[in-house]
This record gives sequence, C-alpha cells and structure tokens, in this order.
Amino acid sequence: MAFFAASLEYNHSVQIKARGKFRQFIRENKSLWVSLGHVYGKKKPIEKAYYAFICEKLCINNPGEYDEMTKIMLEYALEPSIYCRENALKALYAFGNIDAVVEVIIKLSRNNNIHHRKLVTDGLLEFKGDHTALAESLYDHFDKFNPEYQVAIIDFFRFSGEQLKNKLIKLLKQEDTDKDIVCAILRYYQKYPVLEYKDTILSYLKLPNNEDWECVSTAALVLVKYPGEDTIDALKSVLSSKYWYVRLNAARSIAELGVEEDELLDILQGQDFYAKEQLIYHITNRKEKRLQNG
Repeated sequence: MAFFAASLEYNHSVQIKARGKFRQFIRENKSLWVSLGHVYGKKKPIEKAYYAFICEKLCINNPGEYDEMTKIMLEYALEPSIYCRENALKALYAFGNIDAVVEVIIKLSRNNNIHHRKLVTDGLLEFKGDHTALAESLYDHFDKFNPEYQVAIIDFFRFSGEQLKNKLIKLLKQEDTDKDIVCAILRYYQKYPVLEYKDTILSYLKLPNNEDWECVSTAALVLVKYPGEDTIDALKSVLSSKYWYVRLNAARSIAELGVEEDELLDILQGQDFYAKEQLIYHITNRKEKRLQNG
C-alpha cells in the first residue's frame, strides 16, 4: 500500500522537484525497491505493468547499470500481457543499457513473443543511451532476431542515421532475405541514397512476373533518388505490371524525376491502357504543382 500511495503521488505530481525527490529516495533505497519488484512479479500482469511504468518514469537505473532491477524488467517484458511487456520495455529503454535492450529482443524472438513493429521502433527511438552504439550492437546480433523484430530494427536504423549504409546492402543482395526486410532496407536507401548500390535496387524491378510485388513496388518508389537512363527504362518496364501499386509507384517516380513527355511517347501513344493511365495522372499532377509554385 505504501508503494501504491507513493507511486500515485508521483504520477499526479506536476512538480519536477517532487519527482526528483521521489527518484532520489528510490535510488537511495534501491534494494527495497528491487525486493518490491520481486513481490510484484507474483502479482497480476496489470500490477506488474504499473510497477514497470513507475520504473520507467523514474528512470530507476543509469545506462552503465545491469543489475537485479534490469533482470526484473527483462522478466516482466516476457509476459504475455502487452501492457506489462510494453511498460517493461519502456523501462529498459529509459535505463539506457545497450546489452539489456539487445538481450530482451533476442529473448522475445526466441519465445516468439511478437510485439507490434511500430511500438518496437518507437521504443528504440526513445532509448536514453547512445543510439549509434545501440544500432551497431543490434546489427551485430541481427541474425538472432526473428523477421518481425528485424523489420522494426531496420526502421530504427532508418530514423537513427546513415552509419549502417555500407553494411545493410549485403542483406539486400541475399536472395533468401524476407521480403518485408527487403522493403525496409529499400526504404532505408531511399532516405540515405548510395549511388553505387543502384544496380542492386534496379534488380528488384527485374523479378520474373513481378514476384514479391511488394519489393518491386518499393524499389520503384525508391529509385526516384537514383536518376539515370537505366532508371527510367527500368521504371517504364514495370508500368504495365498487373499490380496496381507497382504501376502507381513507377509512374510517380518517373514524374518526380522530371522526364519530359516526348521521352514517354512509346507509352503515351501505345496500347497499354494501365501504363498510360498512371503516367498521365502523375504528369498532370506534376504540371499542376509547377503552376502552383509559379
């Protein structure tokens, strides 16, 4: 009851000074707080979730600490309850210890405990420690995560910076890479273009019969950052795809690359209705934007 009363007081306190004093008290009596964590470990998931919530808000641990408090949050994070798991993960992100974050995602992967991709990515972005070092460590352990977590981690890489742009390409070149991972890496190379990898990205527009059309569609969108005649030719070749999103993204990229209509006469005057439809729509949009911008 004392914990419940104190945590309620903390949660409703608007004074930074009051929260600071509460955190200082917990830090000075950490062994008692850890014991309380073990007690709550035997309670209902919703109560464990609340305990983890307070741990996150108070940021009980510092980045250099990997102790019993860390282990409690690692245990809570493996709970089936999404509320308990999410709050425990948030606490680990707030603690800022790289080893603990990598370890918990490995354990979640091994146990096949799937957490929503966006929650994982957003949580990693809230990590209170060194983001560059975290990204490097996640990459070093990449093959230990299941595809769901791998996609979320690549999205974290994309929002964190370009330090891995010379490493992720090897996954894009592997023929057995999961298509969701391929799409995530392609989006990474849209944000951080590397022209020497252009041929690898172009290769996804040459998949037979547009197999894995999601990869083809994403590559078509990404190629707007990789101009050139070979890019235009490749984009034109998929304008007649049976997949609407492939046609849409190819036409959009062609329009954004500023290709003039006289270079597209083979399509505009051709018999492929779907290709013409998409091109005309996006070229018209481009013209309207030019007029609006003067």
